[in-house]
Amino acid sequence: MGFFAKILVLLLVIGVAWFGWRWWQRAEADRLNRPRSPAPPRDTGLRNPGLPPSRAADEMRHCPVCDDYVSINARRCDRPTCPRG
Repeated sequence: MGFFAKILVLLLVIGVAWFGWRWWQRAEADRLNRPRSPAPPRDTGLRNPGLPPSRAADEMRHCPVCDDYVSINARRCDRPTCPRG
């Protein structure tokens, strides 16, 4: 009787594994085929679309003393020959 009990338990384990696998595959397919919710609208950074966008960067000019580009709104540097007065 021990041999038949082992065969029965083995068939029971195989059956549970088989039906569990089928259930898991069906649940995964349902999850993948479920329609998604729409994405939230993207923020374009414009608060009022009727207005032109503000300048995001300062205008730059070449400084002959520093030999670098400096913002036109920049303050005077520490050099005595600074053209910013």
